[in-house]
Amino acid sequence: MPETGNLTQETTEQPETIGTADVVIGLPGLQTSDDLHWATQLAGIGQRVLIAYPNTVPRLSSDGMGGPHYWRYEVSSGDRLHSPLYGSFQDIFQVSQRASAKCCCVWNTDPRALSVEIIEKLITPALTQEFDLVVPRYQEMKFGALINSSIICPAVRAIYGKRISFPMAIDLCFSAKFVDRLSQVDPKSQRPRSQQWIASEAISGAFNICEANLPMDPPRPPESTDVSTILALVVGRLFQDLERNAIFWQRPVSSQAVPVFGERIRREPSDEVTVDVQPMIETFHLGYKNLREIWSVALPPGTFLELKRLTTLPATAFRMPDDLWVRIVYDFALAHRQRAINREHLLKAMTPLYLAWVASHAVELKDATPTSFDSSLERLAVAYEKQKPYLLSRWRWPDRFNP
Repeated sequence: MPETGNLTQETTEQPETIGTADVVIGLPGLQTSDDLHWATQLAGIGQRVLIAYPNTVPRLSSDGMGGPHYWRYEVSSGDRLHSPLYGSFQDIFQVSQRASAKCCCVWNTDPRALSVEIIEKLITPALTQEFDLVVPRYQEMKFGALINSSIICPAVRAIYGKRISFPMAIDLCFSAKFVDRLSQVDPKSQRPRSQQWIASEAISGAFNICEANLPMDPPRPPESTDVSTILALVVGRLFQDLERNAIFWQRPVSSQAVPVFGERIRREPSDEVTVDVQPMIETFHLGYKNLREIWSVALPPGTFLELKRLTTLPATAFRMPDDLWVRIVYDFALAHRQRAINREHLLKAMTPLYLAWVASHAVELKDATPTSFDSSLERLAVAYEKQKPYLLSRWRWPDRFNP
């Protein structure tokens, strides 16, 4: 068990009064008890529940009627600085270990979106099926979570060999065994293990992973955050993780599905939004004109020829081939590794290319059926897998391979 220096005196004394818990639910984003309207129904799940929340929230009292107990923890300096797009886990892991919980559910997004139904869907595979990591599978939307659909999900499938719909989800359930692993110091760096890419930690550690279908949309980033910043942050984390786990991911040769619990949920077509592709295409044209010097650091000459062809297409026929997009992502990953230019500049220069993919995706799927939508994303994922040898060749021999 790790040191508990981050826990307040109030917190460290509570195990004697609360005892153990079957389930710890960590709510780092809790701001008021009004966000816990669902908590009174937790007695119905048949588990002893402990809700852990930051000590910035006034103390909450347990109802004594079989409902949850509450445990305030002191937020460590590292958690105070965590990005709003990523999770806060380490302090809650300490709470879970002290309570000897069977599993720990950390909900980083809006606590008001929680329900007993969602909690049960997340904790049941860990409690009854011995899964170590339960990842949410949000209801699917044609034009939602596109950074995930176009880059993160298919790249993780190809590179790490596991088909996980939302590998960067920050609302997760952990077994006690996996909590212990994530709380340990990395033997290579002698630093705490990364909490920003929990999925790759589980994959590389051979932990059992599954998904749970949840009746909710994927969490949205803050409205004040522009797409360029989000893309740079999310994709930058992916590229850093590829460097960290390069020895591992060069071994898997094919992808495998993970078990999925619950019925698949899809948003009704009437709820979907329409997409105006013209501004995105114009941004791509502007990028092709003004960012070629930065793009040339990452992209080989053959890619530039294909991009030039895209600039000549009308909006109604705008189409970026899957293989082209996958090579662009892999080439930016390689340039990020080589540090040829400032990494932030490199990642933000990727935005017009990403918007070109979004425009192509929107044109292709404007009137698509759900089956066509699934086929499109599956085709893209297969392209990532087929192009993995391209990434491997350039990763291993960057000076010998220049198409």
